[in-house]
Amino acid sequence: SFHATAARVTLAAVSFAVAVACGLAAWQLSAPLSAPVIFPFSETFYVRSVSATQPAEAMKWARRAVDVAPGRPENWLLLGRASQMQDGYVSARVVTALRKSYGAGAFSPNAHEWRLAYVYMNWSALPRDIQISARNEILVYSTRVAGRFYLRKLFAMTTDPDARLGLGLLMFRRQTEDGLRDMEAR
Repeated sequence: SFHATAARVTLAAVSFAVAVACGLAAWQLSAPLSAPVIFPFSETFYVRSVSATQPAEAMKWARRAVDVAPGRPENWLLLGRASQMQDGYVSARVVTALRKSYGAGAFSPNAHEWRLAYVYMNWSALPRDIQISARNEILVYSTRVAGRFYLRKLFAMTTDPDARLGLGLLMFRRQTEDGLRDMEAR
């Protein structure tokens, strides 16, 4: 009977420990800025980096997000943003982070809007391969209704003349292809 009592107490203790861990994890995920960082959740690090006002702090949290989840393209964007905060311009570190973002998920729905805005706002400072990746991303994203709406918004935000012209041509191409597809369907 001692063993049965010990087993029940052990099971209760393990259940309690699991419940506490789940509660702490839920707290950390629901309030990433105020909860203690107990678990290595990419989402927590992401939010902390985005809300950081000091470049060093933004970089620290962005690096942790990338270390925990390098396959998430939005984490690489975060690292690029933090690098630009530290460097003050679109440096080689920023370009490397953007390339890795495209490598991790060129057509990731979690990265489309932020990445496209970032690329088009820094268009003239970015190398040709990133510009081509952004154009390819637009061609894929614009096949969705949400993508077409976003591209109009992106076009309104874009100030670089070359970026604006290219984006306008891509939007015209999408409209023409959609119109031709509609005509064929009739």
